[in-house]
Amino acid sequence: MWFVSADDGDRVVSRISDWLAGGGCVLLMTDYDGTLTPIVGDPGEAWLPDGVRRDLQALAQSAQCRVALISGRDLEDLRARAPLAATIYAGCHGLEIAGPDFSFRHPEAEAQRPMLEAVSRDLRARAPGIEGTRVEPKRLAVAVHYRHVPAAVRPELGEAIAGIVRRAGGGLSIVHGMKVVEILPEVGWDKGACAMWIHDWARRRLSTPLLTVYLGDDRTDEQAFEALAGLGVTVRVGARRQGSLATYQFDDVARVHQLLAAMASIVGPWRSP
Repeated sequence: MWFVSADDGDRVVSRISDWLAGGGCVLLMTDYDGTLTPIVGDPGEAWLPDGVRRDLQALAQSAQCRVALISGRDLEDLRARAPLAATIYAGCHGLEIAGPDFSFRHPEAEAQRPMLEAVSRDLRARAPGIEGTRVEPKRLAVAVHYRHVPAAVRPELGEAIAGIVRRAGGGLSIVHGMKVVEILPEVGWDKGACAMWIHDWARRRLSTPLLTVYLGDDRTDEQAFEALAGLGVTVRVGARRQGSLATYQFDDVARVHQLLAAMASIVGPWRSP
């Protein structure tokens, strides 16, 4: 995949603004960490700026937009960090989804919860022996953060994770993100499948021409870029990545905030579709 320029921010803002100004509808799907908020040393400190929250709320309550946040975070953690009305939340990489009038949990993933809980216990027991490791249990996943793990001992951590998952007996997958390793149920569902599920839902709800927009920064967002190829605007946030399937690239989170502000300035008051 090639990019037209080092940063496509102005091009994307213009395209989406023109679409909204012409009366079209937008389904905005976006990752959270590294997309709406900068990557920080402690994931617990990644909070949505007030101005960004107001812009997202204006979009979510507009007749022209639907907003979905799709994150590796636990769904309730995501909702607490971005408390918005009329918004779709997808946690654990889309394994659980909650909207204004619906909820979904992948049934096969739900069946794996006892195994995930066992893996989480074993990882938490092992973590104190590896400097800087932080284990984050979620409803349908377990995250192991290694940003503060010394480089020399990261192979040891990787071996420990692989061994614990292997002893769990199968049915789980290991997914690598930015300074984090995720243990997820292996159920054939990812951010791409989640994005398509939400896309199909939005098409049934919005009668006017629909433009789908997906913003993300991580490897797992590439699944959504691939699933949505040819269906709308996909944007990789952050440094250019060789082989990315996104059609556009933003240098940083500030460009995302610029886009949201431009969109919010155009949309009209909310009304039921």
